[in-house]
Amino acid sequence: MPRRQRPQSLKHLCLRNMAANMKDVWAKDYTDNYLSEYHFLYLVGPFNDLASDLVQDLLQLLGKTRRLTRAFLHLLLVPHLLELSLRSCSGLVNNTISWIISARCQGLTSLDLHGCSRIQPHALVDLVECLPRLRRLMLSGTQCNGRVLLAVGQGCGDLQELDVSRCREVTPLDLLQLVYDRARAAFRLLRLRRLLAEDTSPLPSPSDYASALAFLLLALPGLEYVANPHLPEALTLICQQHFEKGRDFLRTGGFPGLAELARCGVQAGSPASLSLRRLEVASGHSLCALTSTCRAVEEVVVACDGGLQELWHLGSWERLSRLALECEGFQERLLGDVTPFLAQFGSRLRLLSLINFQLESSLGDVLRLCPNLRVFQAELHPPTGTLKCVPIDEEAEAQQEAEAEADLPSASWTFLHLKDFSVRLADSPLTAASLPRSSQLSLQSALISVLTGSPQLGRLSLVNIPVSLDRVFQPVLERPGSLAQLTELSLAHSVVSSSTIGQLMAADNEMSTLDLRYCQHIHRRHYDRFVKEAAKSNYDLQIHWE
Repeated sequence: MPRRQRPQSLKHLCLRNMAANMKDVWAKDYTDNYLSEYHFLYLVGPFNDLASDLVQDLLQLLGKTRRLTRAFLHLLLVPHLLELSLRSCSGLVNNTISWIISARCQGLTSLDLHGCSRIQPHALVDLVECLPRLRRLMLSGTQCNGRVLLAVGQGCGDLQELDVSRCREVTPLDLLQLVYDRARAAFRLLRLRRLLAEDTSPLPSPSDYASALAFLLLALPGLEYVANPHLPEALTLICQQHFEKGRDFLRTGGFPGLAELARCGVQAGSPASLSLRRLEVASGHSLCALTSTCRAVEEVVVACDGGLQELWHLGSWERLSRLALECEGFQERLLGDVTPFLAQFGSRLRLLSLINFQLESSLGDVLRLCPNLRVFQAELHPPTGTLKCVPIDEEAEAQQEAEAEADLPSASWTFLHLKDFSVRLADSPLTAASLPRSSQLSLQSALISVLTGSPQLGRLSLVNIPVSLDRVFQPVLERPGSLAQLTELSLAHSVVSSSTIGQLMAADNEMSTLDLRYCQHIHRRHYDRFVKEAAKSNYDLQIHWE
């Protein structure tokens, strides 16, 4: 049966009590007498004895419930804070709050100022200079500029993650100040592993941005993840050793060219030593070159708008465990086209995402080649040329149904680690009757096999599925222990009856979310009954219906 409502933890109850009484008890004296005098270096109060993580939890609770005020924020900025996130109250954060943080919270290792656009650049510089222990700094959507990044490069040697996305004043040359001191003509020692720099200054040309990113990749051997649309071009420069490109652009800014960078021994000019673990490969980029340059890759997103022959090179990445294949637009690319490649390395995959492929009879083949998946996601199209329905006589249909029953899961269909399974069919005027019968039976058999052979399955999403899900769930629910770990179930736009939903609600599982939006056989009376039964049984179950 779905998860029953559980008593709230003592910790959560205490935090809720403190949040409810902040105005009248915990912050009353400060609000009445000292709010306008915010120059205090320290405040001795009740929150000084509260553990750092509990102060952060209280801040998040007040922010999410829109009860956080300037006075509360002043009081909760205590000296022993190690992590601070202000994205839930970004509208309150200004230069004054920035000054208080720099004065009181100098031990911070993580600071999230996402969306705090009221802090001016000079205040950000002063703040960064007071936080030498930072390992994670999120400045997306702020007034961050080159001066701020210069301060980061000079004072935050332990920084491992930096986010400057949506900072429109940040240019490629500004990013280079993180790693290169122009005054001393020397490189800085920085441990940066993750850099997010999307939607920054649009002024430079794409080739200039690619040169700047290539500079960063060569100068920061520990970079594991870079979020920037020009990363593929930068990797191409390194792969092909085109170090003369961007020379004038870099020298104009006071930085050495890529060729000089290689000759000086930074990274020894060796592209094989790049540590990137996640790549997005656009059309036209050579997978062969990338596999020889970035050997530590674990996750790849590949845009497949041409031939699939390049996919053979994916097997060269020995650490590859997360793969997304996306067909740009709708093309006549069959799901079965990827099976030869998955036969090579499918057993290594922990996540597989297939976008814009055609649903035919190969879903089961794809899944069988990836027995160690944790997550499977597929957004598919109905096969082309199926608009005309060919009638099937009752005898032939009965025979095919018997064949489908015979194709129930076997030992080879077990997915011991699968926790998240999602199949979505693209919106289409096609109905189940207009699909080839072989595709219907193959899809039904594959779904039954997955649901019965995945003991750890927690999230299940079957959206716009063109076969009756009653025939899928009935044999599954007859097997003891099936779907026992299920917590989230979405059947939106699919064909399922109210009786099957009732059986799912009565089955032994952990369901907390049930999405039945736009299910054509689920009506208002059914929804009302489900909600009433959940309340009567004290289920902690949210049911969505439209």
